[in-house]
Amino acid sequence: MTLEEKLRWLRAPAARGARNAELEHQLKYLLKLERRQAVLPAERARCPIEACVEGRALQNGGGECFLAEQVLPFGRPYGRTRIGEIAWAELSPLNLFLAGASLPPAPSIVYLDTETTGLAGGTGTCAFLIGVGRAEGSGFRVQQFFLRELTEEKAALRALEEALAPCEAMVTFNGKTFDVPLLETRYRLARMRSPFERLIHLDLLHPARRMWKLRLESCELKRLEREVLAVHREGDVDGADIPRLYFDYLRSGHAGGLAPVFYHNALDIVTLAGLAAALSETLRRGSEGVTDGRDLFSLSRIFHRAGERERAVAACRKALDRGLPESIEPRALAHLAAQHKRQGNYSAAVELWREMVRRGTPDSIAAYEQLAIYYEHRERDFARAAEFTEAALERLREHPNPYPFLRRFSHRLERLRRKAQLRG
Repeated sequence: MTLEEKLRWLRAPAARGARNAELEHQLKYLLKLERRQAVLPAERARCPIEACVEGRALQNGGGECFLAEQVLPFGRPYGRTRIGEIAWAELSPLNLFLAGASLPPAPSIVYLDTETTGLAGGTGTCAFLIGVGRAEGSGFRVQQFFLRELTEEKAALRALEEALAPCEAMVTFNGKTFDVPLLETRYRLARMRSPFERLIHLDLLHPARRMWKLRLESCELKRLEREVLAVHREGDVDGADIPRLYFDYLRSGHAGGLAPVFYHNALDIVTLAGLAAALSETLRRGSEGVTDGRDLFSLSRIFHRAGERERAVAACRKALDRGLPESIEPRALAHLAAQHKRQGNYSAAVELWREMVRRGTPDSIAAYEQLAIYYEHRERDFARAAEFTEAALERLREHPNPYPFLRRFSHRLERLRRKAQLRG
């Protein structure tokens, strides 16, 4: 008996009842499901990725995958700047993040981002969309290699290898932790050699945090995109939803939900290039052009870490002049005082330590200690050094964790008193 015949039988007056009504409802649902499954193969054929995203099948020694490609003209605006200014930016100031390596000219730098089947990594996670972008000719070329089926992975990896061949350096965002280790695992599983070993790799996440975290707190790519580049996305998809959208596509064959994923990936690549250009320009200009005190203090710490002492001092001094939040200003005072001490400018350092002591900042204990060291070893004024040490011990009574300091200051005070007595 077919489902239609069963339904007709259930509609007979003698068969009606509460139980039969429930059965009729279930049979109607099964009939609807049967019809939907019968139509599904035809729907799959009408909704391939080619119908939703402009691109073509790409064939190479690894098989076949899908390639979406676009060239963004240099004159196209992108937030506060234009594509050409981003693509051809001079990135040599970023070398201070590379521990001795040097970035090549713009056409030899590639920007890479992936969309994956999960965020946990491991051998069960693969990159179903691999996007790369770089300056080429009169535009910024974005290529996206997509797995229409998981069996196309080897072709996509081969295509990525070929795209990276003319490049000498790569820029990612959290790529050292996620994207590159994941892709290297996929290359190993495919018994292919990774193309990343020869490339200079700049992971922009950590420099971006060092530059903008004090002001923005969160340094997610979209937040940086809005605040630094003034780019506001429309029609984007939440990154957390991307794995589900891909699995939905694999199950149903409907590629309509993937168009925003391609858009998301392409924007991430262009934004990555934009942030690299913006940070490079900031480092090149130094404290000029930076208006926020928090960014100036961050810039000072970057210069200090890179060994550029004069630029570090200039940026920190300007940050204090601009004004800093109460939670940050004591750190800036201590940082600037330490810079002056390293340069041998003790008078400026003492002035800052005295200011910290006067304010009673959380770092004032360290300032007391520095003043005691200065008067003991530079001025040979043991009595004055003892005064600052005693003041520090008094201050420690209010300190939430005085024990790491008590022994050190007590020993210092005993030594200073002995020296003062010997001199007297």
